[in-house]
Amino acid sequence: MDELQFRRSIYADPKSQDEEILAAQQNDPAKKQFAKELAQLDDKIASALNVPVPEDLSNKLILRQTLASHQMHKRKKRIHLALAASVAVIAGLLINFVQFSSAYSNLGDHALAHVYHEQGYFSNNDKERVSLTSLNEKMADFNGSFSEQVGELLFADFCRFDGMRSLHLVFQGKTSPVTVFVVPKNEELAFSSKFNDTQLFGESLKFDNANVIVIGDKNEQLSTWQSTLNNTLSWSI
Repeated sequence: MDELQFRRSIYADPKSQDEEILAAQQNDPAKKQFAKELAQLDDKIASALNVPVPEDLSNKLILRQTLASHQMHKRKKRIHLALAASVAVIAGLLINFVQFSSAYSNLGDHALAHVYHEQGYFSNNDKERVSLTSLNEKMADFNGSFSEQVGELLFADFCRFDGMRSLHLVFQGKTSPVTVFVVPKNEELAFSSKFNDTQLFGESLKFDNANVIVIGDKNEQLSTWQSTLNNTLSWSI
């Protein structure tokens, strides 16, 4: 595994247990250290985002606001305390909103953002190829498999799709790479059968086990990709 492919895989999943990734780390101390640093950074980010909220926080905020309002009527000098309490309530609501709401409400918007985020890592001229065997080893995590190779597969590894462990595939397209995501079902993300912006177009397939999303530029016949995926993908119960 070359340096570029290793870094792409580690960026996508710092704690990847893929056999090729582990072998590369075992044979190269620099790669092992790089993976360790990214895994530690991933843990720090997760820890920073995991802010515990006291069970009685809402009651305390309400009580504080009530007391501040009462004191404001009795003593006008205490008006700043009432304002501070109001700000505390708003801050609490904002923290909850940021903490528990997704940045995107549907599969299409999140898929486009994901592709643009990693757009510079992939090229239609990449020479790496992923075998059908390696692809199906990863598909086993979703109880699925491909009966045959679907085009020239340049990249296949796990990624985080709105916090869900998903599979990120990149194929050689007519003029630019075609991206395919295999994403577990999630009721919080609305299903998008078709979506697009000024540059990219996407379509989604709904299966019992997962949603499969295809994204390409205007030169791609996404319906052909959909048909091929539908005919080559099989799922175990």
